[in-house]
Amino acid sequence: MRQIILTVMFLLAAAPASAADLTSKADQLLGIPYRPDGVRDPSGRWTTFEHPEQSFATPGLNCSGLDFTLMRLLGATTADPRQAARDRLGDSGPGAPNGQDWDFGFDIILNLTDQLPRRWLLPQARAVSPPDTGETMRGFPVDDRAAWKSALNQIAPNQAAPSQAALVSFSQPGRRKGYGLQHYHVGLILPDATGGRWLYQATPKSGAHKLNLASPEGMERFQRFFAGPDRRALLLGVTLP
Repeated sequence: MRQIILTVMFLLAAAPASAADLTSKADQLLGIPYRPDGVRDPSGRWTTFEHPEQSFATPGLNCSGLDFTLMRLLGATTADPRQAARDRLGDSGPGAPNGQDWDFGFDIILNLTDQLPRRWLLPQARAVSPPDTGETMRGFPVDDRAAWKSALNQIAPNQAAPSQAALVSFSQPGRRKGYGLQHYHVGLILPDATGGRWLYQATPKSGAHKLNLASPEGMERFQRFFAGPDRRALLLGVTLP
């Protein structure tokens, strides 16, 4: 555990990643345990989005915390946790029709990329525009493999310059009381030099891990994991600095 802490501290102090080492840097976050709402703040503290005054002695990330940590590691954002978690359109909170934090995943992928060239991969590319909301933008069905192939092919390979990535928000009809729709999970997709398209995510059972969506085996495993009625994936392609 101490080695994980030291490794992450070194990485977050390092220079922005080049196209040649996106996945090699990101791989060093693998194995960090899952913590509900867990994030690492810019000062190096392990804390949570909702209660940044809390501090933990050991590492822990949830899916949003992993996206936040990776984007800072890659030199792609200077946001702090509160900025990353802000409610962009004022459509969340107590009494919100779709639930209190129904579009958290949608908000965070946009908040982390506000200063970057970006486009929706739907699977065809489309500009991000102000009318977009978590209700109007849900992407394509998770089980649509043709859509995945088209979207993933638009992420330039690792050796290309400038570096590219994609943030993804997964949504489904609300399954919790009081929720009509949930952007319930996020991840970050990085390419490698051999054609891989690696989904980095944090889940309760596995912590921070990755899955190659460009391989038949990886996509099959992914499809089993995310199977469910009307589950959709919204990919936001970004050009990294």
